[in-house]
Amino acid sequence: MSRRAGFMLVELLAAAAVICVISGAALVAFSEGPDERRVVRDEAENLRSWLMSRMEEAARENCGFKLIPIFIGMQASELKLEWRGGARDLESEFYSAERADLERVSLAKEYTFDGEWFTLTPAASFIIRSRRDPSIRLIVTASGTGYADVKETLED
Repeated sequence: MSRRAGFMLVELLAAAAVICVISGAALVAFSEGPDERRVVRDEAENLRSWLMSRMEEAARENCGFKLIPIFIGMQASELKLEWRGGARDLESEFYSAERADLERVSLAKEYTFDGEWFTLTPAASFIIRSRRDPSIRLIVTASGTGYADVKETLED
């Protein structure tokens, strides 16, 4: 009878394969899906782009619109835009964040944009917040001069 002083290569490979399978399963089980910072950034950029395109369209048409947040508590379900004047007079359209929460900063019930003067009254700020990690948020501001931007804080 011979005695071995160690492991055979096949035994070491089998142990390594088992460890790889277990770690792969753990990685899939504990992965958080898409990067929440990217999700919030994309949603904030979508809202900024939507606001800017509507303000530019109103300026081209020399008309205006009312932006009305539809909220449940402090959390918005969507933003309603009602056109005033121009080819789309009295038409409505809606914006809703698909992968993050939309919250308001001010208590204004509606915002009015004048395409002739390219002004928004009052200036609007909305928070885009991660649904998974509420500490991840960005602020979309539309200034009184008709410019929309994405910021980390209101002080930026």
